[in-house]
Amino acid sequence: MAKVYGIKKRLEKTGMDEKQIKEIIGNGDLVDIITRMEQSLDSDTVYQILDSCACGGGKDFIKRCEKIGKEIAGKTLSEKINYINGITPDSENIILNADNTLGVMWSFRDNEKYKCVCSAAVKTNIKVSDLVVKKDDSDDRAMPLSYCICCAGSGRRHLQLQLGVELKTREVVSSPINSRGEKPCELIFEIADNLAGQRNGI
Repeated sequence: MAKVYGIKKRLEKTGMDEKQIKEIIGNGDLVDIITRMEQSLDSDTVYQILDSCACGGGKDFIKRCEKIGKEIAGKTLSEKINYINGITPDSENIILNADNTLGVMWSFRDNEKYKCVCSAAVKTNIKVSDLVVKKDDSDDRAMPLSYCICCAGSGRRHLQLQLGVELKTREVVSSPINSRGEKPCELIFEIADNLAGQRNGI
């Protein structure tokens, strides 16, 4: 997950000067860091940094994804998507769009709200997932959507193992931490051009 320390290390690897890194990191508040990244860095750099922070999911989950990928390896892309949708119908839905992208929705509910599962710290005593619900008057903020490129990167890697295609995050459409729990995690992934031919067997 995208934590302050990891972001700082990745900013250093870009060759950015120390002064600009300090300005972006500021007092270490994650919402402010992402806001400053959006303001001072180009979108490709923001993407590379946050996508590279993606969680692995743990060895057991990786093995599970690899196992599913092997089980459905001979199917068409549509058949693979239908299979995966059948595994977690209440929390994950994948749609193969006509423009050769995947629409993905993760919807984890907490009563009437959508919840976030990110446990990274925004600042002392506040986690990213806490931003779904207003805690007090002093921290009534929404996380910028670009932060969720990190989580999208995690989902992208897991889907690649299952679907056998290369993906890239095109857009974070919505998230609970940006919408106060009113909207689910909704993402769009591009399918690599050299694999577009798989659509012919849909």
